[in-house]
Amino acid sequence: MTLIVFEDERWRNLATIAQARPVFELRCGGYTVRERAAAVAGVGEALGLSRRHLMGHFGPPGGLAAMYAGEPAVLVNGRCLDLGWLPRLLAEPVNTVYLADGDLIGARLTPALSSAVLYYLRDQQAADARDELARFARVVELGGDDAPARVVYPWDLIAQSGEQIVRDLPLLSARLSIYAGGDPGVSLRGGQVFIGAGARLDGPIVLDSRDGPIFIEGGAHIEPFSFIQGPTYIGAGALIASARIRGETSIGPVCRIGGEVEASIVQGYSNKHHDGFLGHSWLGEWVNIGAMTTNSDLKNNYGSVRVALEGVGQVDSGVLKLGCFLADHVKLGIGLHLNGGTVIGTASNIFGVHSAPKTVPPFTWGGEVFREYRIDNMIAVARTVMGRRKHELSPSYEELLRAVFDLTRPSRGDMGEVPALARAASA
Repeated sequence: MTLIVFEDERWRNLATIAQARPVFELRCGGYTVRERAAAVAGVGEALGLSRRHLMGHFGPPGGLAAMYAGEPAVLVNGRCLDLGWLPRLLAEPVNTVYLADGDLIGARLTPALSSAVLYYLRDQQAADARDELARFARVVELGGDDAPARVVYPWDLIAQSGEQIVRDLPLLSARLSIYAGGDPGVSLRGGQVFIGAGARLDGPIVLDSRDGPIFIEGGAHIEPFSFIQGPTYIGAGALIASARIRGETSIGPVCRIGGEVEASIVQGYSNKHHDGFLGHSWLGEWVNIGAMTTNSDLKNNYGSVRVALEGVGQVDSGVLKLGCFLADHVKLGIGLHLNGGTVIGTASNIFGVHSAPKTVPPFTWGGEVFREYRIDNMIAVARTVMGRRKHELSPSYEELLRAVFDLTRPSRGDMGEVPALARAASA
């Protein structure tokens, strides 16, 4: 079996946070969709089929050609968070297709039929792939309780975070050990704390799993005076620096997290090491937030939060509590305030102002005055930052970042030098 996770047409709704990564590489709960699909299917890895500028880094060696393996292929939509239907699909006869509300959710196909639709999926034309498959395959509609949770807009990741952590319980508990307590420095409330090998708990700390499970991966370090409330996931090698981690929070690997965090997702390798509030927000990889920078996640009039999405425009989220979205490689200086619904695009570096504009295009540099962030300078900083975590900025990743810089030029327009307050007012 070849397991393939793909992007569909709705990646555009998520471009704000997914210019430098496929949709199926967005974290929610204890896994990305690609990781979860591989774990559920019991295979070593799932191949990713994404936008062309991402394939060189996130795709398999050999690209699309590597997906023609001469064996049945199983397709999984990369926007599906809940993969409870996948074991059922794996047991179906070949040439079975799962749909939900018109979306192509998954399929189990012969090599010949999969080859007929992979070219559609290479270009994120899932509707065309669906129509082609409907001509030759058995179609199963997933509706009602069987319809899987799917990401349509970035805030869906936050809304689903707590529930997804709970849904991941069978997968995570199978490889992590239940924490029995007994350490006098650890106050244990509830019985759903799971710990990986080498995780370090330095009391006094409180682990409160009465409202949902807490997962702490191997190598993570919980420093004294931390409070962690479930449902929460803490990735391998993460440091919780005397922080208050409230429920519905997912923290990816090798993050440094301090202050107060509530109902937020941190993709991985990012730093919010100091005091400040992060609530109902999403952070990408290699993000750094300066000391005392904080976000609002509730409007004074208790109205729903509007968000400006790259390539889509202003969208009313319909959500009462919503914080900020910081894409990969964003850097924020000290003492910034971010309003609810703030969007800061890939690789932007913002500093020296009290309040950040609500919308900042990718590759923006500055504070009182904004300029386009020179790509060579950005690459140099990224190489230094990644090196500090013993990661090399590979040629494929550098090529990806340069491609994102070129693709997002229209969003910056003729930026020149634009005063921050003027940009904030226009946003």
